[in-house]
Amino acid sequence: MNNNQKHSNIRILPNFTPTSINSSLTPLISSFPSTPRTPSTGTSSANNSSPTPTTSTNYYFTTLVSPIHQRFIVNLSGPSRPRPTLDAVSTSSDKSISPEEVQSRFKIIEENSGTLNFGNKIFTGVKYEDLERQDQSSLGEGTSGSVSKYKFKSRAIAVKHMKRTDSFDESKRIFMDLEVISKCGDCPFIVKYFGYILTFDYLYICMEVMSTCLDKLLTNRQKTRPPDQIGLPEGIISQIALSVVRALDYLKEKHKIMHRDIKPSNILMDYYGNFKLCDFGISGKLIESKAITKIGCMGYLSPERIYSDDPHYDVRADVWSLGITLVELATGKFPYVNREAFKLMVEIKEKDAPRLTPEKDGFSPEFCGFVADCLQKDMEMRPKFRELLERPLLQKAASTNSDVYLWVKNPTEYSRLYGRD
Repeated sequence: MNNNQKHSNIRILPNFTPTSINSSLTPLISSFPSTPRTPSTGTSSANNSSPTPTTSTNYYFTTLVSPIHQRFIVNLSGPSRPRPTLDAVSTSSDKSISPEEVQSRFKIIEENSGTLNFGNKIFTGVKYEDLERQDQSSLGEGTSGSVSKYKFKSRAIAVKHMKRTDSFDESKRIFMDLEVISKCGDCPFIVKYFGYILTFDYLYICMEVMSTCLDKLLTNRQKTRPPDQIGLPEGIISQIALSVVRALDYLKEKHKIMHRDIKPSNILMDYYGNFKLCDFGISGKLIESKAITKIGCMGYLSPERIYSDDPHYDVRADVWSLGITLVELATGKFPYVNREAFKLMVEIKEKDAPRLTPEKDGFSPEFCGFVADCLQKDMEMRPKFRELLERPLLQKAASTNSDVYLWVKNPTEYSRLYGRD
């Protein structure tokens, strides 16, 4: 079946014509650019077409607001009807969802299934069969599913496969992942979401295609470099830290959500060198700025989340996870020796936190100090996101062109200019 036959049932809803907005539509995902795009400290990686967007600025990033409010809607399955919004699929806390609510929320998810929103163009009634898988290999593995590359009507998209089970916890992960990613379209530091398709066996979440995750990046460097050259340059790590802190601050301030699973595999890089956060399956709602459940990847858990008489913790647990991630990116290796769960927990809880020093590791005092602040074992001494954004390291990263694109495209030239690749 060719592509035209597959989509022969497309129907354009009344009051919208292709010619009226054709000039404003461009493919959302492009191939790797041959010339550098101007690096950005706060804009999405999607290409923008004329007319020129206006700029809207808030305290930590700049977003692009399109002046075109008319949308081109394509229906693949017949007349549309009012659909509940995903705002109804919210989780007030980890333990408050009953089995009855699970069934109720799945009904809401079913109502929204098959709508893919690409900005000025919306498709409804999309089925999994309308997606064309590009290869059988996986782009990556998340907390609760794998990600593969597909095409939908010539657009390249990444599709996360989440298998439906009878597990109560897995159902909650689906709810949280959908809730978070569907409402964060205005944050350029979170992977862009287009919609989802629900079948009897799977949930397919459609997102923008990214180049790689930092975990894969480190793995590739471990295979091709000597041990003392695996770590990333300070300028690149600083941009990663800035993007992650901005994403976490956005989640906390706008949606009262804590990520709870910060690690290299959940930080992605696009083809232009922009860094974005993903995988919200175990994110949690903050109740009076506190979270309770002890979930997350063991090696990145903060001390207060391990063997604590007080189960409550706050966003500073994510700050600790960021600190461990930065040490791993800087040195090219996980900072703890033990990998067996119990011994690893003892090491995190009882031993000194990992540290970097200018003399030993070759990083600036500002960078080493930033990492030390993130890895304060006493939670009360650890800074929150707004404090981190005021640190000299992130202030410099926000105002400096670190040329991440050049580092991605030509590491040798980057090394010649900046001294380390």
